Amino acid sequence: MGDVSKAVSKAGEKLHSVRATDDQAAIFEGVFSWRSAWCMMLWVLCFICSVVMMVLAYQGAAFELISEEFSWIRDRNPLYGPAEQPNDAKLRDINQMFRYHLPQVALWYSLAAASLGLFTVFYFTNSMLLEDRGSKRAVDICSLFSHGVAVYMERTIPVICVFLFFGGWYVYATAGAGTFACFIVGSVLNLVSTRVGVSMTVEGTSRLTHSMGNDLAECIQIGIRTGAIGGLLATSLALGGMAGMWILIRDTSSLSGFGSGASIVSFYLRIGGGIFSKGAEIGGDLVGEMDEHRKDEERRIFELQQMITELEERRKARVAQGIDEQEEEEMMDQLRMMEEEMQDVSSMLHPIDYLDGVGTNICDASGTCADLFESMVLILSTSAIIGAKGSNVPHFYSGLPFWIVASGNIGCSLVTYYVHVQERYTSRQLRWSLRFNLILVIVGVQLVQIAVSYIEWFRGSITFTTFWHFLLISTMGQLAPEVCIMSSEYFTSVDYWPVQSLAQKANLGVVQVVLQGLAQGFMSTGIPAVTMIAVVMLTWTLENHFGLALLSASSVSGTGFQGSIASYGAVAANAHKIVHLTTYHSMTRHRANICSVVGENTAHSGSMVSAVNAFSATFNMALTLLAQTYTRRGLNYQSVSGPPLSQWSQAGLVLGAVMTMVFTANTTQSCLQTSKAFMRFCKESPEVSRRKGVSFPNSHIRPLKILTSYGTITSMRFVLSPMINTLVCPMLGGFFLGINGLLFLVSGANVLVLCLSILLINSGQAWVCARRYILYGSLRDSEGTVMGPDSPHYQNLGVGTMIGGPWKELAGPALNNFVKFLGIFALVTSKLYDPTPEATWHLGFVSLAGSIFLIIASRFGLSLALNFITTFLKQRQLQRASDEDSDEEDDDDEVGSRSVATVGWA
Repeated sequence: MGDVSKAVSKAGEKLHSVRATDDQAAIFEGVFSWRSAWCMMLWVLCFICSVVMMVLAYQGAAFELISEEFSWIRDRNPLYGPAEQPNDAKLRDINQMFRYHLPQVALWYSLAAASLGLFTVFYFTNSMLLEDRGSKRAVDICSLFSHGVAVYMERTIPVICVFLFFGGWYVYATAGAGTFACFIVGSVLNLVSTRVGVSMTVEGTSRLTHSMGNDLAECIQIGIRTGAIGGLLATSLALGGMAGMWILIRDTSSLSGFGSGASIVSFYLRIGGGIFSKGAEIGGDLVGEMDEHRKDEERRIFELQQMITELEERRKARVAQGIDEQEEEEMMDQLRMMEEEMQDVSSMLHPIDYLDGVGTNICDASGTCADLFESMVLILSTSAIIGAKGSNVPHFYSGLPFWIVASGNIGCSLVTYYVHVQERYTSRQLRWSLRFNLILVIVGVQLVQIAVSYIEWFRGSITFTTFWHFLLISTMGQLAPEVCIMSSEYFTSVDYWPVQSLAQKANLGVVQVVLQGLAQGFMSTGIPAVTMIAVVMLTWTLENHFGLALLSASSVSGTGFQGSIASYGAVAANAHKIVHLTTYHSMTRHRANICSVVGENTAHSGSMVSAVNAFSATFNMALTLLAQTYTRRGLNYQSVSGPPLSQWSQAGLVLGAVMTMVFTANTTQSCLQTSKAFMRFCKESPEVSRRKGVSFPNSHIRPLKILTSYGTITSMRFVLSPMINTLVCPMLGGFFLGINGLLFLVSGANVLVLCLSILLINSGQAWVCARRYILYGSLRDSEGTVMGPDSPHYQNLGVGTMIGGPWKELAGPALNNFVKFLGIFALVTSKLYDPTPEATWHLGFVSLAGSIFLIIASRFGLSLALNFITTFLKQRQLQRASDEDSDEEDDDDEVGSRSVATVGWA
C-alpha cells in the first residue's frame, strides 16, 4: 500500500508530457502502480476462495465451527445443533454455557464482500494515479498538503501506539488473550485504513483540480472514487476483520476487543486532528500578517469571479449582436493578469494558511473514516453478542447483521463506479444523484435480507410475524440516517432558504448572526432526534433487544458509500482552493464551485451519519451491559423493571449530562489554547515564515513541516485531557453509583450527545456556508448589486465562522467518539463494579484524584517539551545566522586577498 504514494511522489519529479507551448501550462502525467495491480489480483483470489467456502458451508461440507458461550436466556437448545451440549444439558439456562454452530455462510459471505470492497479500493487507487496530476502550480500546492499530512501522521501514529500499548495491556489483564488479539487486529486495521485513505485523498486532490477543466462528470467520478479509497477501505477492513476474527476466535465476547482498539485510534484521530486543524486555522487568523494575506486572497477570488461573470454575459450579448471579439480579448488579458496576481498570492501566503488544507484531509478523511470504522465494528460485535446469547436461534440471529452489512458493502462498492452527472447539473441535482445511488444500496440490501429471512421462515425457525418485523426494522434502520441528513442539509446548505436568509440578514450585526445561527441549529435538531427516538421505540415494541441490534446493523449498511462521499468533501474543498489560485477559466471555476458545494454537503452528511451511528452503537452497548450484568447474577435481564430505577440511576443520568458538558468544554478550550499557541509560535519563530529568495513551493515546505510538527505536539498535549476525561467517566459512574448508575449514565449521555452533537455541527455548518454563499457572489442587495468580502454581511459572518468552525469539525463530531468510547470501556470494565456503590465509592475518589493528577502531569510535561523545542529552534536560528556571518567574512577576506594579488601582478 505504501508503494502507491511513493510511486506517485517519484513520478512527480519527472515531467512526462507537455501539452501546451507555455511552460506554465505543462501537465504532469500520472503513474501506474504495480503494487495496486498485484493487490487487485490478490483480492480476486480471496473473493473466489470466500465464495467457494460459502457454498461448501451452505452444503454442510465445510469445517465444523462451534462456539461455546454463556446464555442470557432460558430456552431450548439451539435448533441447528450441535447435539452435544455442556454437561449434557437438555435446555439452555441463564448464565450457563451452551454451544451453537457459527453462521459460516454469513461469515464467508462477509469475507467475500470485504474482498470485493478491497478489490474496488485498489482498482480506484490505480485508476486515480493514472489520471493527469495537472499544472505545475497545482502540483506544487498539493505537495504542501502532502508534506503536512505526512509529518502529522508520522508524529501521531507512534503516540497512538503508546496508548494502544497501555490499552492492550489492560484488555489482556481483564479479558484474556482472545479479546487482546481482537484488540490488536482492530487497532491495526483502523490505522492502516486511515493512513492509506488520507494519503490517497491528498494524491487525488491535484487530479480532481485538473479534471475540473474538462468535464463535470469526470470531476465527480474522480472525486467520488478518490473518496471511496478511504471510505470503502475502512468498511471492508472492518467487515472482513470482524468476520475473520470470529471464525478464528469463535467467541463473541472477545469481539468487543475489536471495538476497543478501534475506539482508541478513532478517538485520537478525530479529536487530535480537530484540535490541530481548527487551532491552526484560528491561530492564523489571530496573526496580522496571515489575516491580511487571507483577506487579499478572498478579495481577489471574488473580483475574478465577478469579472468572469461579466465577461460571460458580454460574450453572449456580442454573439447575439454579431459584434467583433476585440473587446473580449482585452478583458481576457486583464483576467490573465489577475490570474498571475493570484499565483503570486499563493506564493505570498504564510505557511500556516496551508495547514487548513492539511487539517481538512485529517478531519474529513482520516477522522470520518476512522469514526465510521469504529461504529461498524462496535455495532457488529454487539449485534453478534446479542444474537448469539440472547436469542433462541443463535445461528441465524447472530449471522443476520453480517448478511445486512456485507450486502451493503457490496452495494456501496458497485455504486461508487458510476454516478449519473450532466454538465448542466446544479449542486442540488448532484446531491440527489448521489442519494439515488444510496437508494440502490438500500434496495439491494433489502432483497438479500428478505431472501435470508424467508429461508429461515420456510424452515420454521422464525414466525411470519418475526419475518415482516425484520423487514420493517431493517428498512427503518437504512432510511433513518438519510432522513436525518436531509433535514440537516435543509438548514445548512447554500441551496436552501435558511442559509440564504442567514447571509441576507448578516448586515444587522454580529448578535443577529450568532442568534440566528444558533436558532437554526436548535431547529435542525428536532427532526433527527424525533426520528431516532420514534424508530427506537417502534423497534423495541416489535422485537425488543435483538430488534435494536438489527436496527443498528441496518443503519451502517450504507456506511461504505457515505464514508466515500464524506472523504470526497475533503478532496473537493482543497481542489476548489487550488482552482481559484491557479486559473481564470470560467467553466473550471464554475465546476469547482459546484463540486465544493456538494463536497460541503457530503462532508457534513458524514458527520451526521457518525452521530446517528454513535447513537445506535451506544444503545447496543448499554443494552449489552445490562444483559451481562443481570446474567452474571442469574437473573433474566428481559424481565428487569423496578430495581434499576433508584437514586443511583437518577444520579447516573445527571452525571452523564455533566460529564458530556465537561467534555465539550474541554475540547473547545483545547482548540482555543492550541490557536493561541500557534499564534505565539508564529510570531516568535522566524523559521516558520516563508523563506525569501526561494522559489515556491520550496519556500514553504520547511516552515510547513516545522509548523506541523509543533501543532502535532501541541494537539497531543491537549488531547490527553479529553481522553482522560472520557476514560474516567465510566469509573466514576461505576464506583460512585454502581452498575445501575453506570447504565443510566451511558444512556443519558447517549441521548444528550445525539442532540448536542447535531446542534453544534449544524450551527457551525450554517455560519460557514452562509459566508461562502457571499464569497461565491450569490448574495445581492435590493438593487441587484453583488455583495462581496468587503460587505458588512461577510465581516459579521466571520465571527460566526470563528465560533462555528471548532463546533462543526471538533466539538460536535468529538462528542460521538466520546459516547462510544464511554460505552465500550463501560462494557469492558463492567466486572469492576458492584450493583450498588456501598463497597466501591472510595475507589471513585481514587479514580478522580488519579485523573486530575494525569491531566496536570500531561499538560506540564508536554509544556516543557514544547518549550524545549522552541528554545532549540531559536538557538539553531542564531547559530545559522552566526555561521552565515562567518561565511560572509571569509568571502570578504578571500575577495580582498584576490584583489591584492591582482594589483601586485599588475
